[in-house]
Amino acid sequence: MALPVQLPFHDDENLVDFVARLAAANGYPSLRAFLLHTEITAGNLFHGDEDALAVVSTWTDMPSPRLGRLATYVTGQGATWRLGYATLSKDMRPGRTMRFCASCVMSDQEREAGRLVGRAYRRAWWSVRGIGGCPDHGCGITTVEVAAAVDVHDFTHFVNTNLALVEDASINRTQSSTPRLDRYLRDRILKPAPDDFLGSLEAHVAVEFSRYFGDFLKLHGEVNAAGDEDIDFRERGFLIAAGGRSSVRQVIADVIDRKRPSTKYIEAVIGPMARWLRRNAENACYFPVIDLIQNALERSMPFGVGQTILKDVQERHIYCVNSAHAEFGLPKERIRALMASNDPDFRHGLPDGSTYFAAEALRPILEAAAETLTTTEAAFVLGTTEQRVHDLLSAGILEQVEKRGNDVRAYTRIPRTAVEDFSARLASRMPLAASTDNSYTLSAAARLWRRQFHTLVAMILDGCLAASILPGEGPLLKRILLSKRALVEDVSPTAGSHNELVRLKEVELALGTASITVSDLIGRGYLRQKIVRRETGRTVKFVERESLNEFLGAYASLSMIAKSCKGYRALIKKELDDAGVLPIFEPSGSVARFYSRTELSESGYKL
Repeated sequence: MALPVQLPFHDDENLVDFVARLAAANGYPSLRAFLLHTEITAGNLFHGDEDALAVVSTWTDMPSPRLGRLATYVTGQGATWRLGYATLSKDMRPGRTMRFCASCVMSDQEREAGRLVGRAYRRAWWSVRGIGGCPDHGCGITTVEVAAAVDVHDFTHFVNTNLALVEDASINRTQSSTPRLDRYLRDRILKPAPDDFLGSLEAHVAVEFSRYFGDFLKLHGEVNAAGDEDIDFRERGFLIAAGGRSSVRQVIADVIDRKRPSTKYIEAVIGPMARWLRRNAENACYFPVIDLIQNALERSMPFGVGQTILKDVQERHIYCVNSAHAEFGLPKERIRALMASNDPDFRHGLPDGSTYFAAEALRPILEAAAETLTTTEAAFVLGTTEQRVHDLLSAGILEQVEKRGNDVRAYTRIPRTAVEDFSARLASRMPLAASTDNSYTLSAAARLWRRQFHTLVAMILDGCLAASILPGEGPLLKRILLSKRALVEDVSPTAGSHNELVRLKEVELALGTASITVSDLIGRGYLRQKIVRRETGRTVKFVERESLNEFLGAYASLSMIAKSCKGYRALIKKELDDAGVLPIFEPSGSVARFYSRTELSESGYKL
């Protein structure tokens, strides 16, 4: 049966507020007094009970779906509730308060039709604590706490008995500090969610994230794109979040890039947001935000696999000096040098934990560096000087990797495996020393016998010089002992070389050629040979060291050129022929080809 006095129903009005207005318009003193004559309660109306909707539909001749559109439903164990299209959190419930826009109420009193007592109606979204202001008037929502005896559902009775309070609030109204966020949440209640990042989140999560992101901006002193410092930080957080995932990631990346924080305390980076997200880590509706912040931090800070931000890190995107040192075992100074030479945006002067670089770009460089040693590092490992390491490299005893650059001095890298292999081969030639009596160290022997350090090493490797090794874990070359009579007993092809004369075998090593080439060079007069008769009556052939040095300074073999240029000999030979650079003589058989270093230099070959 229809009620005698009818009122227009508003699409942003809750059913219980509509019935309260109907009760007042039909002469009832309150909603409670009216409902005493029915079998329904205010709670039935507020929550959109089907029987209550059917009864009100008979009173007003309006369809139930329209009447129940803004009914309030409890949705789950997390105490979330639904209002219209939005899912809201328990913190957004109004409690025992009357929340309203005083300007809207006074406007309703003046403009709405019907009896004065039933004109003002409560917008359903006023009750949501997350909305701080009225988007239509720009003013703040007035909140009045009510006593337990007051019916919080009877807004009409509250207005009619507190009209002076409402009028005063409309005159002395405050401005909303978050007008855009207020409008957004109101629209989320009244309309379907937009197809964007915030729209993919439940309404309360979108609002919470906007506010916590505002705290992040405040923590780091960020302002909005327009530079308007008067905008509330929560509003700034919303504006950036409304720009989508890429906007959020970019702001986080910019802050981190500017401040380069440590990974030790994530709370110092994202502020209260860290605690909020960790508290909701098991709640599926927060997963999109957790994933977004996790991804943004992983891609901007030096977190490694196995570390935990909000979740476990699955992939490293950024290194700092400390994390690269821990992973690759390289000295921090060398890491900084590699970073500075390969990263155009490298920043000097920052602490090790704050010196970042992209993992994808520099990981191959670090991996390669970890597999090689500088001559300084190799000298430290082997227990000798850097110059002696260079001598071992020049003699071909150690393998080296050269990186050549245009007009840049080449630097030497020694494969770690080459040092390990050299150490193993050398150690295998020597038994453990029983005593240090009547022995020289390798360095002392080289000095006293006037022999090149690397020559003695080569003789040990060839099995031509007896040596022993002290037990222990110290550097290998420091633990080698030579008998004081070892050189007297030596009859190897390299034995006897000194500052003026060089044995033919040592000449072969210096030139990197076979004995047939050395004989040919002697025969052609490029090397000066000298025959010495030993005290034993045995004759030994030598080459004057001065002539060897002169030859090495003036000429280079095809093999030397190919090794320096990292190319194949056949290809290098063709290039030289095409360039008109000819060998100093046309060899026959397996004799090596040699070229003038002057002509090579003039043709652009840098050795």
